[in-house]
Amino acid sequence: MSWEEFQANVYRDPGCGLYILGSDGRGLNDAELRVVYQRYVQTGALVVDRSDGR
Repeated sequence: MSWEEFQANVYRDPGCGLYILGSDGRGLNDAELRVVYQRYVQTGALVVDRSDGR
């Protein structure tokens, strides 16, 4: 997944402009989101939650 695809698929709070990623609801700015992408998505370490095996 490219950076652009990843960024486009992460919810961005329209009020504050921060990206909301994960269940803790912590907001991330562009630089912080890029670190998540580089650390987990590019390396293949990203875990996707599944519901009922889907």
